[in-house]
Amino acid sequence: MSVISDSDIGRLRAILRPGPDTQRDAVIGTEDAKESWGELRVDESLQRFSTMRVGGPARILAEPGSEEETIALIRAAESVGIPYITIGNGSNIVVSDRGVDALVIRFAERFSDVSEVTPEDLPGIPPDQDGNPIPDLSGLLFFRAEAGALLSSVAVRAAKAAGAGMEFAGGIPGSIGGAVRMNAGAYCSEMADILIFARVIDPDGEVRDYRVDQMELGYRESRFSKKGGIVLSVWIALKRGDPREILMRMSELNAKRAASQPLNLPSCGSAFKRPPGHFAGALIEQAGLKGFSIGGAQVSVKHAGFIVNKGGATAQDIYDLSKYIIRTVREQSKVTLDPEICFLGFKHE
Repeated sequence: MSVISDSDIGRLRAILRPGPDTQRDAVIGTEDAKESWGELRVDESLQRFSTMRVGGPARILAEPGSEEETIALIRAAESVGIPYITIGNGSNIVVSDRGVDALVIRFAERFSDVSEVTPEDLPGIPPDQDGNPIPDLSGLLFFRAEAGALLSSVAVRAAKAAGAGMEFAGGIPGSIGGAVRMNAGAYCSEMADILIFARVIDPDGEVRDYRVDQMELGYRESRFSKKGGIVLSVWIALKRGDPREILMRMSELNAKRAASQPLNLPSCGSAFKRPPGHFAGALIEQAGLKGFSIGGAQVSVKHAGFIVNKGGATAQDIYDLSKYIIRTVREQSKVTLDPEICFLGFKHE
């Protein structure tokens, strides 16, 4: 039985309804009330919003089109007592087959603007990774992207504008908001190398701009993954280069990725973080699990670090296979793998 009742949904809709409304103004403010945003969808399947192509419904699904709309949604949900989570392109999440009893705020096409900006448009003086002002901005290009923008699209947009340094991201399927949260990376590069600012809704409800040195970026983690916070928009700095050379390098990396990864099957990319001193795929293969399946979920025969949906997999299959891999590798190698996939709505062991 759902914790979120039809009455709760009705109250949420009433607060978010456009037009003059005393209750709405008291909760989300008159400025936010001017926004006209998309519908609330009830019991909406999340399967098509997951790159693994599994998962049950969201009790409520909303796709805001701006920072203001996102803030309004969160304030309204909190006022009604409705729990909420945010997702992007669904490239590192698996939602349980029974779904999630929450408001799922999805950052997607409506919230995916990417633009080149000037230093004067930035939230502050551009910092390096240590927080020191970058001394010479003449060889740099700056871009702002909303959280729902696909990382690969931002990389291509920047490359065509002569921005170099984001080639690693050309084949990563996630959104840029999620990429900041997990400090996504590939081929010896990561988001920390190009980030300068991020605008975030902190757990206390305040909107703050963080410099890169304040984000606590580490291997596949950030301040926001550890302490909470919703990334709304991102500013990056790239070196000026030759668009043809940048796009050629991106194409080379994408070809390398296609040659070594199972891109023809639904997956969430790397299923596990790299353990210190090891490679997850090698440990899984050494444990004899390459090609091993539970239901429709399989350890990829092309790259053992990937769990793929070979056809007909359920979310529970993916979850069970992940747990089985962790147990087996721990027994055989004494190494505990840490999932890179975020499992939502599961009753964890």
